[in-house]
Amino acid sequence: MTPAASSNSTHRRADLQTQFERVWGLLLREPQEAHDLALGLERAGRMAGDSHSLLLAELLLLTIRTRMAHDPQAVVVEAQRIRGKLAAQGDLRNALRCVVTEANALADLERRADALALIRESLPAARELLDAADLGRLLNSCGAIEVDEARHVEAVTAWYEALELLNGVPPTAVLAMVMLNVGVMYVRFGNFAAAEPHLRDALSLVEEQSLLGMTNICAGNLAYNLIQLGRAEEASRFMEALAPRVERDYDLREYAFFQIVRAEAKSAIGQLDGARACLTEVAELGASALDLQNVLYLRIADMRLLRREGRLVEARNALLQAEADPMHIDDPIYELQLLLEASEIMHCCGDDRSAFRYARQHHMYSIEMDREFQRADFISLHTRYEVRKTIVDRDFEVRRREEAERARLEIEALNAALAARVQEIERLQGELREQAIRDPLTGVYNRRFLQELLPTEIARCVREGRPLSLCLVDADHFKQINDQLGHGHGDMVLCALAAALSTLAVDGLVVARFGGEEFCVVLPDCDALAAARLVDGLRLAFSARSPLPQLGSELRVSFSGGVAALSDWIHQHPRAVECWIAAADEALYSAKQSGRNRIAIAAERLRCD
Repeated sequence: MTPAASSNSTHRRADLQTQFERVWGLLLREPQEAHDLALGLERAGRMAGDSHSLLLAELLLLTIRTRMAHDPQAVVVEAQRIRGKLAAQGDLRNALRCVVTEANALADLERRADALALIRESLPAARELLDAADLGRLLNSCGAIEVDEARHVEAVTAWYEALELLNGVPPTAVLAMVMLNVGVMYVRFGNFAAAEPHLRDALSLVEEQSLLGMTNICAGNLAYNLIQLGRAEEASRFMEALAPRVERDYDLREYAFFQIVRAEAKSAIGQLDGARACLTEVAELGASALDLQNVLYLRIADMRLLRREGRLVEARNALLQAEADPMHIDDPIYELQLLLEASEIMHCCGDDRSAFRYARQHHMYSIEMDREFQRADFISLHTRYEVRKTIVDRDFEVRRREEAERARLEIEALNAALAARVQEIERLQGELREQAIRDPLTGVYNRRFLQELLPTEIARCVREGRPLSLCLVDADHFKQINDQLGHGHGDMVLCALAAALSTLAVDGLVVARFGGEEFCVVLPDCDALAAARLVDGLRLAFSARSPLPQLGSELRVSFSGGVAALSDWIHQHPRAVECWIAAADEALYSAKQSGRNRIAIAAERLRCD
């Protein structure tokens, strides 16, 4: 090759690389234009016989195709081929750009461990060769896959490293993606107030940068968050204003998600026909638009709409079908929404026992998720500190004195924030512990706490030689109160009974809701006779007045009780707690059989196999 020919080849390759960089920057901003330009670049590479330019065009087209309906397995094979050839030609930077496409396709195939291994293997070179936008894109995908693996601390680490990088350069589409994912993380853990500013910032950046390919997903998540905050009307107005401008064909999955959330907003404000039309359109999009997440969200939206349409049988059948055909997705907010909607459906169907069971599961899962979120949020502070410290270290030789002082101030501020967060987490853990051992309706302890307390109390009283009694209390004719006055009034009766039991004048008294309308009272330093007298005095006072004064004096509610003292044969039994409760339960049964509204004392010895 002559020097002139070599020079022309070098200039041509530089020109094609410039065109590639321009198209790469348009992938999210103008997807259709990027697609057309990539086709032109492919034709130019073929005409010039330039295999490198052809590979770059194929990389562009593959990246665009993965945003639409695609075969993930085919994408993995194609990405591996392009990445390998680019690396062989010495273009390590563009080979690293291909990693994101390959990793995302592996994640779509549920091969998330392989995807994360690929990203981690690539990160050292990526930190050296990629600019902030491309490195942020790689870290963003890493965080999203870590979340799907329920590795929230690792996800936070990746995203905050990406934010630190991207905040130091002019705004890019990748910054909007990372902001969106951080907001979605808050949504997943039910912290909707914290999620809103992140989601709004992401959408604002999308609109400012004209990132048409991200409008659906950003708008859908913001609207969903507003609905959870009880601002469905605002969400509906917002989505209807955007609806004429959303892209349908660029990513059908994100369009389907937008329409599902749009249906939820319409449904929440009573526009049921409009909501049904949106869900019908989503169903008609076909399997290419309904990935697992969309299928699950569509299922909840449909159940909720059926309930609001008054089609309770269909709603319940849909719930039963969902339980019979579970689809796993590591998304706490989906699990919480499903439990909440199941409780609503069962309540509307008149099955309040099942409704309470679902509501209880929802409550306990919420506590668990809040604990996990507080942990991840705490770690995020430490992560931001570590990332920022690393960046400062990299620039230390250039601006040593200036950056050292800034680092010191930032470290002090972060340490103060960490200390404050530790205190906040300790406080929240205390509140979570209290929620876990308290009955949410009556405010007294729950059965779980009772099961933890009784072995300790038995051991203490045996060791100190002090008497200890237990009384099971049950509201008489409680079902009639619920049936005649409604469950709301029944709940008020239970609260009144719990409050009355809590007034017993015994040091160390413990009152716990044992289940339904049944309570357990632990009375230290009381033998069976003393305990029975105390509870019987309360029984007389309680049955003499109405627990619901607003209904007049005609409502009288009584209770029955069974008292069992801690005896030698009970505390020596290998299942002492069960035997003790069984003895009190036998006495309670005797009180009920004898006409109710009385207190019975357990026999000296009860068989407990």
